[in-house]
Amino acid sequence: MEKQSFMAGAFVLAATGILTKIFGALYRIPLTWLIGDEGMGLYGMSYPIYTMLLALSTAGIPVAISKLVSEKLTQGNYRGAHRVFRLSFFILAGTGLVFSTLLFFGARPLVERGYLADPRAYYAVISIAPAVFLVSVMSAFRGFFQGMQTMVPTAMSQLVEQVVRAATALALAYYLVGRGIEYAAAGAAFGAVAGALAGLCLLLFYYTRRRSAFTGLSREQGGEEGSWEITKRIVTLAVPVSLASLVMPIVQNIDVVIVPARLGVAGYTIEEATALFGQLSQMAATLINLPTIITVALSMSLVPAISEAYTLGNFDLIRSRVAAAVRVTIILELPAFVGLYILAAAIMDLLYGYPEAGTALAGLAASVLFLGLHQTTSGVLQGLGRTDIPVKNLLVGAVVKVFLTYVLTAQPALGIKGAALGTVSTFVIASLLNLLAIGRLVGFSLDGKEMVLKPVLAVAVMALAVQQVFRFLLPLRGNSLATLAAIGCGVIIYGVVLFLTGGIGARELEMIPKLGPKLAAGLRRRGFLK
Repeated sequence: MEKQSFMAGAFVLAATGILTKIFGALYRIPLTWLIGDEGMGLYGMSYPIYTMLLALSTAGIPVAISKLVSEKLTQGNYRGAHRVFRLSFFILAGTGLVFSTLLFFGARPLVERGYLADPRAYYAVISIAPAVFLVSVMSAFRGFFQGMQTMVPTAMSQLVEQVVRAATALALAYYLVGRGIEYAAAGAAFGAVAGALAGLCLLLFYYTRRRSAFTGLSREQGGEEGSWEITKRIVTLAVPVSLASLVMPIVQNIDVVIVPARLGVAGYTIEEATALFGQLSQMAATLINLPTIITVALSMSLVPAISEAYTLGNFDLIRSRVAAAVRVTIILELPAFVGLYILAAAIMDLLYGYPEAGTALAGLAASVLFLGLHQTTSGVLQGLGRTDIPVKNLLVGAVVKVFLTYVLTAQPALGIKGAALGTVSTFVIASLLNLLAIGRLVGFSLDGKEMVLKPVLAVAVMALAVQQVFRFLLPLRGNSLATLAAIGCGVIIYGVVLFLTGGIGARELEMIPKLGPKLAAGLRRRGFLK
């Protein structure tokens, strides 16, 4: 496993993330055929509790591992890096075991006290409980490898985890459906355990190949940090990351109360307000999160890369990496924002059969760009060891969001779009404050021409083309084909214009693993690149 550039690492994680998302969505189709909507309901009841406890058990520690391991390796202190991993491993194994045990033995009280609406969900809850422990342990290994700036183990373990989870869920659901729907749902839930175990085994394989380099080939340096000092650093870095992960779920719960009530003030009936809230929170929000798979991967890859440069005291390298990450984020997320805005109603009609939900999507579309920027800049700040800054900035954005949602949603001219704009404000404020903080810490500033002007020019041409193609094909071929053709045309035209204006050059192409350098070299030979 060779150390990767942070862009190559991000590409690997993003590609795997897209595959796992697609695979995760597809396997639910035959699962629904097997256990029906009732079984899927029982299966789904176990997941909110599982994900909440998993977030509590890991608590931002993988980010801390990644940052500290990268720091130790940059200093040539392999044993120190391994000590960080070892301590983190025991912390995560301990917290994972505690929360797994609580979930397993607490499932019955959850049923008895009515937290689970259907008592039959008990079997799914106890089936998924061991996964909290296994995934917590996996996250220690993933943080360790990410700190080494090799993303292949993390990516491959994610893929294996998803494949085994799907296969196990389908096999057990098929085998147990004859015994009762609750047992089939429990079998499907156990897929998370089998998937986590498979992913962990693969990570152990990668780890055994590298362990000797960390335990036998380097000497500990003088003034080596003790276990207690390392533990304090892990906690100091991890706690703000954990708090940041709680901000948006809390705000979303506030939305559950505020948005329908303020829509009522705007003149909507209870039924209309409920439907509009569903369009915003379940339909539009799902689409907004898809393009940011790339920036999540970029953020994970940035933490060790920035930590390495910061440990070396190389601020020019930090600024170069920040500039590359921000530029790539804008290049990828800006067209997604504009495309979702222009084709909002058509996309909602294509996917859900609700063109009227396009109002919510259009209002929320800008979140794609600014959420992506927030994730990227948060990765930079975490790599600098300032994990406190992103959570503070996100909290400021969230407070403004609650105020704007309360005010704007009650305006009859805005309605649900007001709630969407409130959400957009969260990430606009958080991302801009993050950029300002990075500027103060490392002297970074945006290059208006390269990072903004060229992508904006390309996306303007793309927008005109998308509108014309859609309008031309809609009466001839209907919404579905017109929408897909407009999206495809937009992707091609945006790429071509960006290439012709110099928005994409050899440097960006060479960031793509394996294919990129060959593509850049071929274009140079033909005179398309200097």
